[in-house]
Amino acid sequence: STQSTGEEEEEEEKEKEEEAKPLSKSAAKREAKRRKIEEEEKLRSAERKTDTTAAETEEDFERLVAGSPDSSASWISFMAYWLGRGNVERARAVAKRAFDTINYRLESEKLNVWSALFNLENSFGTSDSLMSSCQAAAAVNDPKAVFTRLAAVLDKSHKFEKLDEIYSSVLLKKHRRSRNVWCGYGTSLAGQEGRMSEARELLTKALKSLPKHKHVRTISHFAQLEYKHGEPAKGATMFENVLTSYPGRLDLWSVYLDKTIAQGDHEQTRLLMDRVVGLKLPAKKMKFFFKRYIDFEVQQGEEERAEKVRKLARDFIESSDQ
Repeated sequence: STQSTGEEEEEEEKEKEEEAKPLSKSAAKREAKRRKIEEEEKLRSAERKTDTTAAETEEDFERLVAGSPDSSASWISFMAYWLGRGNVERARAVAKRAFDTINYRLESEKLNVWSALFNLENSFGTSDSLMSSCQAAAAVNDPKAVFTRLAAVLDKSHKFEKLDEIYSSVLLKKHRRSRNVWCGYGTSLAGQEGRMSEARELLTKALKSLPKHKHVRTISHFAQLEYKHGEPAKGATMFENVLTSYPGRLDLWSVYLDKTIAQGDHEQTRLLMDRVVGLKLPAKKMKFFFKRYIDFEVQQGEEERAEKVRKLARDFIESSDQ
């Protein structure tokens, strides 16, 4: 139930944006640029993976880190090499070399190695050595990012008591205005057996602490958790309530539709689609939802229904051109 590094960074960017307006042209350009950068990063990651899988001996890994000194993947694979041979101390030493070597501007790469060290201490060290590593990392990196990485490690290893402590004593205490922190803890709680009610209580606390412009996406996140781990009917009610206040939020409609379709409730999906295509929205946005509606009916094998939606779309385009 944890997020990948790329997703965390993407969320950090989104958290800084205002949420009460649809995407402007400039925002759309930023989104396109972000996607391009993301694709390039995926290609680089694939290249790094190819490099690291070719290394087999200590000498191979020494050449690898010498050739890619700023690549966290190279250093982490070198750490894994030593752990695979039962040599925890050598793995720790490689991590220290990585911190001393990776360019200080590449905080994300350094954080990747810190995460690997947290995993090492969590599996082979003690609670004290894990916290010591975390404090060392927080002294030279963004503390919120560091403790978020630690939380991900604890969550993945099901050390929930320690995870609760990290959130209550550090993350929620010092970063109460961060949507990512509240949503991250909510995701963890919802994914644990018997703790969905705690996740719901957490949302109430989150809305009291977060700035108002972060409320909509926070509610949307917890509504999605209801679909995945709780009661889908509660999730639907949450979407309905927030859409009453923000009927033009197409991102909410889109997620709400995704979740309803995934439930397999075709009639409810059609009711939602009818409501969306009945909204007074710009033609470009309406075309997107008409296409979704048509694609949905085609996928259900309902060609007659699909044709009716096509006619609605044509009528809309004709009326908007007048």
